[in-house]
Amino acid sequence: MRIASIQARSMALCAALVAAVASPASAQSQLDTSQAQAFLGNWTLPLTTDMGAMSMEIKIVDQGGKVAASFGTADLGLQDVSDITRAGEAMHMSFFVDVQGQSIDIALVLTPDGDGLNVDLAAMGGSFLATGRATRAAS
Repeated sequence: MRIASIQARSMALCAALVAAVASPASAQSQLDTSQAQAFLGNWTLPLTTDMGAMSMEIKIVDQGGKVAASFGTADLGLQDVSDITRAGEAMHMSFFVDVQGQSIDIALVLTPDGDGLNVDLAAMGGSFLATGRATRAAS
């Protein structure tokens, strides 16, 4: 019974990630770009989940002096993320996606590590966790 529950949660997360990239919203954060220089750029994030491997993209840009970001896949598109803050060395991003009428929260914590970013992803109130290392995407 527990395995079925975990598989259902993993499937819901994959559906949430697909929904996230299929339903963009336009916005920017209130975080000044001057506080996010190490994060700016296009990043590739390989993730391994119970449902298999996937490659996500994180784009962080300067939009009128404020940080704007998007998260998703090249094939399905990117969702804009406007809830972006800094805490210490880390940048926090969070957003909700609608999956078949159910709101699913996704939170990312990005921490600079050399020429990359360590990424912690939590979804569904922390029921699903994944970690990865983002590298700068080739231009």
